[in-house]
Amino acid sequence: MADEIDLANDLIDSEVSRALSKIRQSASLDTKGSEFCVECGEDIPKERQKLGFKLCVPCASESERRKSLFADY
Repeated sequence: MADEIDLANDLIDSEVSRALSKIRQSASLDTKGSEFCVECGEDIPKERQKLGFKLCVPCASESERRKSLFADY
C-alpha cells in the first residue's frame, strides 16, 4: 500500500502535468488536433489529429488513469 508521501508525489506529478498540458494547449489554439502530443512531443497519427486529439494514445491512457486515481467518489 502506498504511503502518504507516495500519494502526495503522485498528486503533485498529476497537477504539474495538468498545468503543463494547459500551457501547451493554450499555445496551440487551432481547432483541429495537434500534429505532436502536447505531453510528450511524439507524433500523433493523422486519424487522431482529424478527430481533434492533442494527446498520443499512451499519454491519453495515462491521463485517464490518473484522473481515475484522483476522482471524487
